[in-house]
Amino acid sequence: MDVIELTTDLISYNSISASSNIKIADFLTEKLRGLNFEIERIEYKDENNVQKVNLIAKKGRGSGGITLLGHMDTVPAEGWDYDPFSAFIEDGKLYGRGSSDMKGAIACMLCAVGQFRDSEFTHPCYIFLTSDEEIGCCGARAIAEKSQMFHQSHPRYGVIGEPTSLRVINSHKGAVLFIATAEGKAAHSSTGKGVNANLKMIPFLSEMRNIYEMLTTNEEYFNHDFDPPFSDWNIGINDGDTPPNVTAPWSKCTVNFRPMPGHDTDAFIAKVQELAKQHDVQVEVRRFGEPLLTPLDSPVVQTALELTGGEKAGTVPYGTDALALGSYMELILIGPGDITQSHTVGEWVDIDQLYKAIDIYSKFIKKFCVDE
Repeated sequence: MDVIELTTDLISYNSISASSNIKIADFLTEKLRGLNFEIERIEYKDENNVQKVNLIAKKGRGSGGITLLGHMDTVPAEGWDYDPFSAFIEDGKLYGRGSSDMKGAIACMLCAVGQFRDSEFTHPCYIFLTSDEEIGCCGARAIAEKSQMFHQSHPRYGVIGEPTSLRVINSHKGAVLFIATAEGKAAHSSTGKGVNANLKMIPFLSEMRNIYEMLTTNEEYFNHDFDPPFSDWNIGINDGDTPPNVTAPWSKCTVNFRPMPGHDTDAFIAKVQELAKQHDVQVEVRRFGEPLLTPLDSPVVQTALELTGGEKAGTVPYGTDALALGSYMELILIGPGDITQSHTVGEWVDIDQLYKAIDIYSKFIKKFCVDE
């Protein structure tokens, strides 16, 4: 199995989160079957009635073992000067949507498994391939809720192949989305008959700004293990582009909150709900997951540092499928590619990192799944 060829094949599937991932899931199902994995498919329809597929695969007998995790979906590919789903190589880099985040890592995982004979697996190797990681980790959540294999086997240790430039990551921030809505009444603004929903929203927005300033300036809320050391509290505003001579019938505010380990997420949620009630604003809370913090003395962290020669585990400011699975497993992140390349026009992954990732994942398999 050739990692360049396999990554190129995976990139050729347009699996942006808004579309169905059935075709790429079917392709990977056949690849996993070729490696003699037992496969469970978890399917669901997303909020737009689009069919999605998640794959849970197991190879080997006994207990313990290791899980390799990746997501099949990508962010959209707009503004490219060439076909983002037709990969090409230039100056030691493989270009294409998903090359870094994270189809390259999925290819590396399958290539690593392919280096071992079936008889060598004295403990199981699992591969989880999810949908919709980019839009709330819905696929990973479906696995946690519905997978018989997951709940029967209880895999403890896992490696998520997100692009970390092959650094070992044991912690990332959580994810909470607030959607606040104020209702008004549309009318010509000259008549005095309307109710401007923005006037209800403005005081609530002021409160949200106060929380933003608190989180980004008060050292009490900082965690210097992260860069940046403060939580994301990103505020968005929308009134549907209501014309200037019409009172806005509705106004919406979104707040993307990324709590860090040690933050009292419940307290922040309660505070936003209290402020919404005070200002006659309705608020919906979407809690995608808690921060990841795998203990430094966990065997999966210590093994990762040993295999990579790293001195210590690091952190990243974004979230992963660990938001949905971190409460069930001890997880780390380590994968080829640079996060600064992810989601960009002209996304690429260093080919040398793909080969290094195969070596790292194969060492994990040997350590956790193969008895000497």
